[in-house]
Amino acid sequence: MDFDAFLREVCPGLDLSWRRYRRRQARRRVLDRVVELGLPGLAAYRDLLRTDPAEAARLPDLMRVTVSRFFRERERWQALAQRVLPRLLEEAGPVVRAWSVGCCGGEEPYTLVILWHEAGFGARPLEVLATDIDRASLDRAREAWYQAGSVREVPPEVRDRWFVRDGRGWRLRPEARTPVRLVPHNLMHDPPPRGMDLVLCRYLVFTYYRGERRARAARILRRSLRPGGALMIGRKEGPGPLDLQGFEPWPGAPGVYRKVEDTPGLPTGDGVAN
Repeated sequence: MDFDAFLREVCPGLDLSWRRYRRRQARRRVLDRVVELGLPGLAAYRDLLRTDPAEAARLPDLMRVTVSRFFRERERWQALAQRVLPRLLEEAGPVVRAWSVGCCGGEEPYTLVILWHEAGFGARPLEVLATDIDRASLDRAREAWYQAGSVREVPPEVRDRWFVRDGRGWRLRPEARTPVRLVPHNLMHDPPPRGMDLVLCRYLVFTYYRGERRARAARILRRSLRPGGALMIGRKEGPGPLDLQGFEPWPGAPGVYRKVEDTPGLPTGDGVAN
């Protein structure tokens, strides 16, 4: 059995989009797991997944993708700075709080910090919770050293203000790292933070999940936001109307959704009504 056939058979039953996992990184991790379990191949692992709920629950995390870059889809970040952050500043408390879900090597939460200062909001305190299930990714984020490809979308003048040359790559200056707290966290199993002003969840829930898994994850994200808070997703992601119950599109900011006031009876991430 090849890896594509394995994905086609296993992913639909777990509410995963099998085509999104057709990556070398995911294949390598799955094959490593097959060897670790002493199984003869992917067909045997498929059979195990059908009978072992704990192993099946582990698979999405096993196949995680840990690739990102600074200012990915730069026009989305510009819209966030121009259309969204000023409104959040008006409504937020003394400290603006953001959550970067699946932060990989820190590119996304650090982009937010840079954007915050470049847009002129630096006088207001910003706290960013950056979470990922992959501890190696969190270690990379703490090191804050990046190859040239990771910073290719950063305007040169911005790059020179926030990074310093370090060998063949770029190291992020400490002042961009200070507002970011890096924490291991499993979106589907660990309690989410509450009262966030902004949640960044790009190329995770609305790329790799489908069906009830996606709907439940979206409810978890919604629960973490205060009323009026903003959820930002990726340009290539297309959530359906049922995925974003309790949200409305943010005017002038494609890919950003505003949490409407809490409505009695609307499901939360636990499947329990508000």
